[in-house]
Amino acid sequence: MTGNEQGRSVFEALLALALIAAVVMLAVERFSSSANSLKETALAIELGNLRRAVVHHAMLEKKLPETLAELVTGNIEIPSPDFQGEHKIIVVGRFAVAASVDKEGRPLDPFGSAYGYEPATGRVWSSTPEYGNW
Repeated sequence: MTGNEQGRSVFEALLALALIAAVVMLAVERFSSSANSLKETALAIELGNLRRAVVHHAMLEKKLPETLAELVTGNIEIPSPDFQGEHKIIVVGRFAVAASVDKEGRPLDPFGSAYGYEPATGRVWSSTPEYGNW
């Protein structure tokens, strides 16, 4: 093997290494983009669920919840004591189920931020900066 052949082998190895690095970078970028897209979908679903839970709470309790933690920890009991009739529908459970909560019991969005809530109006939003207007 001459010196020229050895140099070419090193060059080929470096070229192969550079190509592998480029492919790995593309794969990481795609994975990151895919994970973010999944979190956005989960956020849209959870916001819808929390907003519906606020409405259900207001309908059943005749008032908006004070906090979102109240929705995650408080129970629904239907029928209410004044419900009468031959066919009773009984539902017992939570107004909302959160995938994760902080130490105060507030639900967290898929990005790890607490949801914002305005008790006077029942407005719910994500406190993750890019998604505050969702």
